[in-house]
Amino acid sequence: FLLELDLSQTAKMTYVLLLDRATLSQKNLWIDERGFVFVIFTICSLAEQLGRSTVSVSSALKELDAAGLIERRRTRFSSPNHIFVKIPNVE
Repeated sequence: FLLELDLSQTAKMTYVLLLDRATLSQKNLWIDERGFVFVIFTICSLAEQLGRSTVSVSSALKELDAAGLIERRRTRFSSPNHIFVKIPNVE
């Protein structure tokens, strides 16, 4: 499904990395009050992992958010956001 979406390569790679990290979060029981698994990944860490700039990663996260593939929630001041990775129904 990811190949068919009109997203930049950076957005697609970011999504794959977040999805991979979500499986680790699930094992570590990083679950919010609603029962959803979340990922904590700073923009700087994502940029380093992907070999991209922080500006590119920020744009990629905005693309993914607009496409409905992730949801970002603010946490405390100066703490990284919780990122919820969504998996669309594909038929």
